[in-house]
Amino acid sequence: MYKVVVSDLDGTLLNSAHQISARTRATLHNLVQQGVKFVMATGRHYVDVRHIRDTLGLDIYLITSNGAVVHDKQDQLVFNQTIAADIARELVTLERDSDIHLNVYYGEEWLVEAEMPWLLQFHHESGFSYRKVDLASHPLDRVNKVFYIGEHEKLVEIEQGLKARYGQLLHVTFSLPDCLEVMHGEVNKGSAVKAVLEQNGLNLEQAIAFGDGMNDFEMLSMVGHGVVMGNAHDRLLNALPHHQRTLTSDEDGVAHYLERCFAR
Repeated sequence: MYKVVVSDLDGTLLNSAHQISARTRATLHNLVQQGVKFVMATGRHYVDVRHIRDTLGLDIYLITSNGAVVHDKQDQLVFNQTIAADIARELVTLERDSDIHLNVYYGEEWLVEAEMPWLLQFHHESGFSYRKVDLASHPLDRVNKVFYIGEHEKLVEIEQGLKARYGQLLHVTFSLPDCLEVMHGEVNKGSAVKAVLEQNGLNLEQAIAFGDGMNDFEMLSMVGHGVVMGNAHDRLLNALPHHQRTLTSDEDGVAHYLERCFAR
């Protein structure tokens, strides 16, 4: 039986109201009480996820910014990989359409160049919010993630351009069809999960993981058992056609699968 459960948040552990359901909460608590370890692995910022963790009421590792940042159960920073400042500068000054919104995770902050109040619905419980700045002149020495929000087709063009220009220097992936995320080339959730497990004397074969986006691809590919959500993006479904699937996040897909898996 698996000793570790790893889960993405948005579209996976969180429902469309950006909340963890009572059923999912109870299922996770039951597994932890049985000695199963639980790890959150998300593209969200640590400050935001810390509140979700505290609300859940479990002492767990947090993998945030798609694996660029890892905190242990005592909230100690154990890993922090930033984008080179010169490349980060190029990313924030990248020529793009005016309706493509630029975001930067810089240290403890979420920085934007334009107001985006509609985005705050994802963070209403934690209260985590952005700060509007002139990114072109702001220091960029502590950037964990740059992400662009906008029309999918336009983001695909940006994705292709970044991959052609930077190759393995950057990890470029979609978390949502309208959100293109950029990290240091060595950063992904799978590598972060591997490091966390090794720190606890475990290996990837002992873990089961859940995800719904392409930023979950490495994680789902590397663990012993990767499960794709019923509401997963087409890219992930096409990339992992033979992986097991579960119900959607609104149907408590993670809890549903875990209850069946651990009942065997």
